[in-house]
Amino acid sequence: MRRVLHHPVVRFVLLGVTFGFIAWALAAQWDTMRAAAQDLKVGWGWVLAASSVVLATYALLIQSWRLLLRGWGGELPYGTAVRIWTIANLGRYLPGKVWSIGALGVMASREGVSGVAAAGAAVLGTVLNIGAGFAVTVIFGAEGLDSIYPGVRRIAIAGAIVFGFGVLALPLVLPTVLNRLAVWRGLPLTREPLRPSVIWIAAAINCVSWIGYGVAFALFAQGVTPRISSDPALFIAVYSASYLVGFLALFAPGGIGVREYALVALLVGLGAAGNGEAVLLSATSRLWLTALEVLPGTIGLLLLSPAQRATLKRAG
Repeated sequence: MRRVLHHPVVRFVLLGVTFGFIAWALAAQWDTMRAAAQDLKVGWGWVLAASSVVLATYALLIQSWRLLLRGWGGELPYGTAVRIWTIANLGRYLPGKVWSIGALGVMASREGVSGVAAAGAAVLGTVLNIGAGFAVTVIFGAEGLDSIYPGVRRIAIAGAIVFGFGVLALPLVLPTVLNRLAVWRGLPLTREPLRPSVIWIAAAINCVSWIGYGVAFALFAQGVTPRISSDPALFIAVYSASYLVGFLALFAPGGIGVREYALVALLVGLGAAGNGEAVLLSATSRLWLTALEVLPGTIGLLLLSPAQRATLKRAG
């Protein structure tokens, strides 16, 4: 599957579909967004505050990955983990979103850490992150979900319940799953399972990270579209839900187009914004978040040695 997703023709087709979707979505809303943008005045203080919260959230997620990695016997200095994580984070802009995990494993192995442990920590961290997103969406926005589409609230609640029981059960289930995968791939068996406390702390960090992202989104909205509702709980729920939709759309690099469409539907459906302001906020927030995702990784890439860059290419 991974080789298929990285085939040039497949990438070209998937990117074409993605950007075609974006063009269709923008064309349908262009006049409304242009009218809303005429009065656009960016409050850079709000944007700076929002950016600071996002970067702090990154710092939490990196620490979560380090905790899971340490639980498997791996250890990385925080600065090294930041470099690896931010570079690997660029992989979300490739169709399929699998490159990030491979890059984490390869780059961590170059630092003397088991690549299997690094990739396993990344996979587990991703699972915890998705589940935490469902839980946070339900906690902060369950009341308004059915106004978007009947039945969404029940789906979100079910996802949150599954996440809760899954986190509690992971310490019991994970060693068996990992050992079966190890046998299947001909790898060494897991010597020491992750302690339950490590998994639970990582899950809690991921819940806090979603709240952080939502608060940052609320701050950014104040700087770009201050007339939209300033209720932090609403922005936490809307951001979490739209990000999950974009993440789970594997064909869309970085959730481009899909996340924005979901964001507009949620803001308008919940009565938090008019169509024009919602489209404007979704477009500007995409530019803002892309810059915050791409710049740290790009700086990390520029600081790599030629040997490290050659190793990174093998991850793809």
